[in-house]
Amino acid sequence: MPEWPSTLDVDALLAGGWQPTPLRQFVLKVHSRCDLACSYCYVYEMADQSWRSRPKRMSRVTAEAAAARIAEHARTHGLPGVQVVLHGGEPLLAGAGELGAIVELIRSAVAVPVDVVVQTNATLLDDTFLRLFARLGVGVGVSLDGARHAHDRARRTADGRGSYAKVAAALERLTAPAYRHLFRGLLCTVDLRNDPLETYEALLAFSPPTVDFLLPHGNWAAPPPGREAGAEGTPYADWLIAIFDRWYATDPRPAGVRLFDEIIHLLLGGSSASEQVGLSPVAMAVIETDGEIEQSDILKSAFDGAGRTGLHVTHDSFDELLHLPSTAARQIGPLALAPTCTVCPVGMICGGGQYAHRYRPATGFRNPSVYCPDLLRLIRHIGSAVQADLAVRVKEPAMNLTEHRVPADVFAALATGGGGAQAVERLVAAERSKHLLLVRGVLDAAHRADHPRWAEVRRAYDLLATIESRHPEAVDTVVRHPSVGAWARHAVRTLEAPEQLAALAAAAAIRAGFTCEVDVPVADGVITLPSLGQITLPATVSTATVHCSGDAVEVSANGIFLQVSDVLASELPGWQGLRSLTAEAGGLRFGVLIDDLDPHRMPGSANLRGRLTREEAAVWQGLLDEAWGMLVANHGTVAQEVAAAIRVLTPLAAPPQGLSSATSRETFGCIALSTPPDAHEMAVTLTHETQHAKLSALLDIVPLTRPDDGSRYYAPWRDDPRPVPGLLQGAYAYLGVTDFWRRQRHHEDGAALIRASSEFARWREAARMVSGTILGSGGLTEPGEVFVGRMIEQLDAWAGEPVPDEATAMARQAAERHHALWQARNNRSAADLS
Repeated sequence: MPEWPSTLDVDALLAGGWQPTPLRQFVLKVHSRCDLACSYCYVYEMADQSWRSRPKRMSRVTAEAAAARIAEHARTHGLPGVQVVLHGGEPLLAGAGELGAIVELIRSAVAVPVDVVVQTNATLLDDTFLRLFARLGVGVGVSLDGARHAHDRARRTADGRGSYAKVAAALERLTAPAYRHLFRGLLCTVDLRNDPLETYEALLAFSPPTVDFLLPHGNWAAPPPGREAGAEGTPYADWLIAIFDRWYATDPRPAGVRLFDEIIHLLLGGSSASEQVGLSPVAMAVIETDGEIEQSDILKSAFDGAGRTGLHVTHDSFDELLHLPSTAARQIGPLALAPTCTVCPVGMICGGGQYAHRYRPATGFRNPSVYCPDLLRLIRHIGSAVQADLAVRVKEPAMNLTEHRVPADVFAALATGGGGAQAVERLVAAERSKHLLLVRGVLDAAHRADHPRWAEVRRAYDLLATIESRHPEAVDTVVRHPSVGAWARHAVRTLEAPEQLAALAAAAAIRAGFTCEVDVPVADGVITLPSLGQITLPATVSTATVHCSGDAVEVSANGIFLQVSDVLASELPGWQGLRSLTAEAGGLRFGVLIDDLDPHRMPGSANLRGRLTREEAAVWQGLLDEAWGMLVANHGTVAQEVAAAIRVLTPLAAPPQGLSSATSRETFGCIALSTPPDAHEMAVTLTHETQHAKLSALLDIVPLTRPDDGSRYYAPWRDDPRPVPGLLQGAYAYLGVTDFWRRQRHHEDGAALIRASSEFARWREAARMVSGTILGSGGLTEPGEVFVGRMIEQLDAWAGEPVPDEATAMARQAAERHHALWQARNNRSAADLS
């Protein structure tokens, strides 16, 4: 019977919609021999002995052919970058000059960035190599199995001498300040004879950025040491769990542990970048010293020829490798799993384990891992630890919802139209809790409804909580983004696309530089990352994976890869970032994002416009600079309130004349506006809409109005009759506008002085009239009556301030004209306006 995957029908997979994932990693076997004789080496000590017939060194001709094929593959698939690993044998045996030539050759041939890493046993790693690697920006990974006695147990020379002393000396050189930035981490093969915690501490002594623990290679025909095929014991899990418990309990953790990190990412809904666990498509190829293209050389541990493909860089492209059954088998995820794995509770996390470890003669690679019991125990243990940790962390103050109260003095200050930055900060804190409550509500609503995407929602929420525990500022920035409130409210009410919570988690991870992978739903070809921007993909894509690793951000979907490492860039292929505006005056800084992308940026608005051009954004920046200088110089308290409350500006389409602006109770912190005609209009609009934001936030804490009884009233700033809540919003906003012009008129002269005085006169009369209407309407709660009473007191205090006769006449004419038009439009008599 043929062994699987030789029976895999790739044509049927393609006909069914599967597409191979382009290769991203290329392992160059630059030297096929080694100066060590490690007892567990899969190259020299296991089934495949093809190294004996291969040239020791990769020739320049072969390297050129390999570089050309890598360049061809990157160009064909539009890859944003690739990684090349210099490997062996021991790659340093090729010599510094030859390694440098190969790196320069590849980088000159490949049009996209090439990340080069050398994986070495480090016995030859001296200053010559390190200077070369520093000049070329080549990362260095080192193999080390722990303390001296542990390392030298298996990693010895052919004559039996240990290698630890040379490796330790090389690591001292590598971790010196001049070369520390090259250090990619340590690779340690698990040896049950070595004490796990002693091994872990010995590795940490060199302060590695990451540690990669590898299970010894074996399979069902040749089980690894201490692992009997089919036995129920879990010696490798026990060994690793001892390290995991120490590692997970340490805060901050001294190094990443790749296997543990990958399992946690998978448990939280991400995908894996490691072959050891998960179901992510394998996207790597090996080029041997003679130019043969092979699959992972780890397959050499299974049987002689397991990695062979029959392809060669001089006459075959990497696309031909992608269409082989043996390659497709490592890219089709669950379809490659054994039946027992598909029903296993951790099957999607384990992913069947390392592909080479599944091999069984006669049936091939469609089997559970020979490490199956160990993987099951390890994953369950890590899952229990993470679940318990999350249960605790979501109760910590940073994720808790605090009860918010407004002290009497703050309430009174707000009622006069002011309050200052401290009062606004209280309101901002309450709105943050509101957003947290809504986000949690998405989770709860999906759970109660048994939503079909519930598991995705849960994973996204857990990942968000995990990031919050380590990077609260990043999560706070995303959760407080105005559109998040509107999206979450919509999702709770309609149960529409609650799985979009994954986009919040991805945005937080990107802001935090948190290493993870997040599967994010794609809506109409777009992923919206709140507070960051939008990723555009083909309309046929339904899910994409956002890969986050420090400053690197990549998106993959159906063979498409986008690199958006600079998330602050406004324009990149497939990426539109939110632009920012910043103004500073008198030591007070105001920074906002222009959100012209998010579909929830201003719910219910019929006049939203699309993305501003660069030129339009520049106009807004100029207006903001001038307006902010005016606010800081003449309206200091207002400027502080605006800076504390407003985070986002959203463009509206321009009306036939004048300016349109709006705020929404669902998007606290966002002001929507059309392009202002001048800086005065921008300044007064910021004042006006910040008043709306303040009152909306206060209403979330203190109810000021009773339920609507259907009564409608005249508002001198609207064309339609308004209910009491609407009247209150308008009156409070124009209380702020009145105060703005009251101050601004003292900084104007000539026609500008008359205009400012007219605006002051008109709006103090209008706001006072409407406030009286509200107070006598019976539509206020007891706190509402107190609040509006203070508004009236403030307006009455300004009533006696003198205004030039010309300005008074202008104000009266404007008010009478609006009143008459309103009556005609709404067919009301003067008697109806009470």
